[in-house]
Amino acid sequence: MKQLDSDTFLAELSWKARQRRHPDSVTFELTYGCNLRCVHCFNPTHRALPQELTTREIQTILDQLVELGVLTVTFTGGELGTRPDLQKIFRHTRRLGLVIRILTNATRVTTEFVHLLYDVGVEQTCVSIYGATAATYERMTAVAGSYATFRRGLALLASSTIPIVVRMPVTSINYEEIHLCRSIAEELKCKFQYSFDLTPTVTGDLAPLQYRLSAETKIRIDQDMLPQWGSAPVEEPCLAAGEFIECACGHTRFAITPYGEMNLCTAFPIPRYDLKTGTVRDGWDVLKRTVDEAHPNHRYECPTCDVRSYCRQGRNDAWLETGDMSVCLPHYQEWAKLEQRTHALLNPRRPA
Repeated sequence: MKQLDSDTFLAELSWKARQRRHPDSVTFELTYGCNLRCVHCFNPTHRALPQELTTREIQTILDQLVELGVLTVTFTGGELGTRPDLQKIFRHTRRLGLVIRILTNATRVTTEFVHLLYDVGVEQTCVSIYGATAATYERMTAVAGSYATFRRGLALLASSTIPIVVRMPVTSINYEEIHLCRSIAEELKCKFQYSFDLTPTVTGDLAPLQYRLSAETKIRIDQDMLPQWGSAPVEEPCLAAGEFIECACGHTRFAITPYGEMNLCTAFPIPRYDLKTGTVRDGWDVLKRTVDEAHPNHRYECPTCDVRSYCRQGRNDAWLETGDMSVCLPHYQEWAKLEQRTHALLNPRRPA
């Protein structure tokens, strides 16, 4: 019998779901409540407001996800640990047979929390790291003492058998500590990832973008961190098949907000289908129409752009920054052009 690791198995299922235009995974934001105040974050409130979903409403939505055939649910926030009913939610998810993944800042992790993750069979825990020193970490989080609680929580998670991925959002504040952050992860036998993704808040506030790195700095970091950098153009994992909205959202994935709004993605908050009054199945039909009915306008340059294969801009980036999905954002264009030039210089087949 053929044996597959979990990542390969889920990737194959995702490919099959794409062929059928069927959702296989969901990102479920359980709360906007958070004990940190990260300066780069797209969280619109950092507070749990009364209109957030109740325990029962969340369980009902989870039931409907299973009925629709969803396989994987990724729980995130805000910070998950701020919800007092987390055990009820996780155990209900486990009973339904869904694959559980979580994103956490680890600052509220306890021994009891780790035991809960083990009991419900969490398939992967992603932990955000904002810096390798207290000074940098707390410049990012704006909360004194948060670095010590993060290190304590990460150590507890790493001491378990749960697969841990340490993820670093790289900004103008913390980029000089990326090697130290990787060392922290590797010393604990955790996988390390980093990301340059910074977006406006979901309400359109552009403030997080002030912490975005220059294109030159991003490329310098990639060259330093990625052994195979320069061997091929950028390949983004979240791609569909050449539609205007090219990501997998509305094809095999979607997101749910703490208020019960069903959207294409956490960073693409449309069409805000209300699951408090409608069903997940009906919402999926609305999401598919949202993707299918989205069309470019006269500002759309991608089909004729000679750096398209190097570009990391998504339709959501343009929409969040300008309200127009068709716009080519200068930062991404500069980044793609510089990456193309750098790749060309590194090409061993180029003329001397």
